[in-house]
Amino acid sequence: MQLHDILAQVPGARLDQGDPATSVTGIGHDSRGIRPGDLFVAMPGSQHDARHFVPQAIERGAVAVLAESTVDAPSECAVVLVPSARAALADAAAALHGQPSRKLRLVGVTGTDGKTSTTRLLAAILEQAGRRVGWLTTVDVNVGGRLRPNDLHHTTPEADRVQEVLAEMVAAGVEVAILETSSHALSLDRVRNCAFDLAIFTNLSAEHLNFHGTLADYRLAKARLFEMLGEPSHKPWPRAGVVNADDAASDTMRAHSPVRVLSYGIDAPADVMAREVHVDGSGAAFALESGTLDSGGVAVHVRTPLLGRFNVSNWLAAATAAFELGATPDDVVAAAATLAPVTGRMERIERGQPFLVVVDFAHTPQALENALRALRSHTSGRLTTVFGHAGERDPASRPAMGRVAAELSDFFVISMDDPLHEDPAEIARAIAAGATPTGKTEGRDFAIDLDRASAIRALLGRARAGDTVLLAGKGHERRMVVGHERRPWNDREEAEAALAELGFDSDNSAARGGRLAAG
Repeated sequence: MQLHDILAQVPGARLDQGDPATSVTGIGHDSRGIRPGDLFVAMPGSQHDARHFVPQAIERGAVAVLAESTVDAPSECAVVLVPSARAALADAAAALHGQPSRKLRLVGVTGTDGKTSTTRLLAAILEQAGRRVGWLTTVDVNVGGRLRPNDLHHTTPEADRVQEVLAEMVAAGVEVAILETSSHALSLDRVRNCAFDLAIFTNLSAEHLNFHGTLADYRLAKARLFEMLGEPSHKPWPRAGVVNADDAASDTMRAHSPVRVLSYGIDAPADVMAREVHVDGSGAAFALESGTLDSGGVAVHVRTPLLGRFNVSNWLAAATAAFELGATPDDVVAAAATLAPVTGRMERIERGQPFLVVVDFAHTPQALENALRALRSHTSGRLTTVFGHAGERDPASRPAMGRVAAELSDFFVISMDDPLHEDPAEIARAIAAGATPTGKTEGRDFAIDLDRASAIRALLGRARAGDTVLLAGKGHERRMVVGHERRPWNDREEAEAALAELGFDSDNSAARGGRLAAG
């Protein structure tokens, strides 16, 4: 595409130097990933100003630079000035890739917890209904059945990557694209020029307040997804919102939606509801009742291997959206019966041990509480936990995490979880400060061990038949961020190695399980 064709779709863009007929073959905001023929967007950031990397981008082959103020560039390199580089990145990327979201039925999923699971559940239902589905989540990317990890370390990546993935989906014949949509993405224009047809809200609790400032501002950032349903669209499908009737923040989502909003719930009256909810160690069962279908209401019985009452809520969110997209209750029943847990989301580790080991991404007080309550309901022995809290985010959540662990665990270990540039020992002390007012004492009721491998081995080593060990906070992640260093790390792999060291092997589970139970 020629540069002037891109700029025609970028409001406020002005050519400062160079040839408007310059041929552009790609776009990027990270100079390290620039390829010959790319347009480099120099975005100001909280830590780095990308204008400093213009020479590196040009050296790597950038043919044009887009920035908010004049930059030094050779005369043969085009320079474009814009009011907002972030907004322009989204506009230019959408233009270059042919406005891919206008060619898909696009679903956005937002909320504090449950976004990834709800995305995968919705995809499973739609696939059961015969739809070709793609998704972009914190964990992975699925384009036309080709699955790959999301290695960008953002729930929702920057706009150039979002538009590139959506374009891949169009090329692969995807009909419905599901985009996990974070509050950062909504605030930072990462999903600008995404023509959403359906918005799903899961729940809200205090998170990212270091970025948003207040819970009210965080809630309004989530509501931006629903506001986007009112943007002009030439697609033939009706738009709708889906909200959780059991969460008070849904009122804000509904108030900001210019289109019809459907609700789901377990406790509060809703368009789609779960009755007779039963959860145990093998999953959950419930009666699904829907008044949103043409039949005027239907009830089916759903059984899922996913653990916890909160996963029933995730199924309701997915089902409500799926009905709007043409699926049936029978599609929900079939999908629920076969779908395995999402990687790192209440994921069991089974090596033949007579106790339950679960990896979960729970990294907020509400998510940790949900996970522990779900596991307590079918733990006959002791419930123990390893967790920490990430650096440079939500310090107020740390004592809350400590209080939750103290109230709901029999024993827990405070360990490391992406400290970034903070002192992990200080983070651990802040968590412990929330545990001690409950009457819990370090050494008797909990421990601090900043070596996460050691902490996991300690709890697995003391586990006995009927116990449950929860490894919380890291979930699917495959790195530990300490300062600028990204160290290889995965909770599941570490736990499997520790269980093997203890003599557990799924190929010989009976003998080893019996030995530990007897001991």
